[in-house]
Amino acid sequence: MSEVDQLYVFLVSAVCGVAGGLLYDTISLVRLPFSSLWIRYITDMLFCCLFAVLYLTVSVLCEFPDLRMYAFAACIVGFVLYLKSLHKIVAFLAKKIYNRIKPIQKDKKICRKREARGLRRKKSERS
Repeated sequence: MSEVDQLYVFLVSAVCGVAGGLLYDTISLVRLPFSSLWIRYITDMLFCCLFAVLYLTVSVLCEFPDLRMYAFAACIVGFVLYLKSLHKIVAFLAKKIYNRIKPIQKDKKICRKREARGLRRKKSERS
């Protein structure tokens, strides 16, 4: 394998790492409204599976020879580059979305409490 081919594999793997960072942020947006630890485990497993499928698909389409250590390192470098650059934009947008969802969830809890109080009053009036 020539040096040009190795550089090509490294760059494509780094782009896969950036795509993996974007995928991780997208999946973390799904778990944002939930606070359960199980949801976090499930979404992390989903990320691992989806990233593996993404990387394998890219490696087959680009006809990578084998899985090399530098390709794995390039994925990590791409992921870190994403975290240091584009992640800030995505985190800002996620915060905006969370701040829009939070009042809606709070209103739902208030409505549930009112309904529960109303049901208790109706039961006590019947007795």
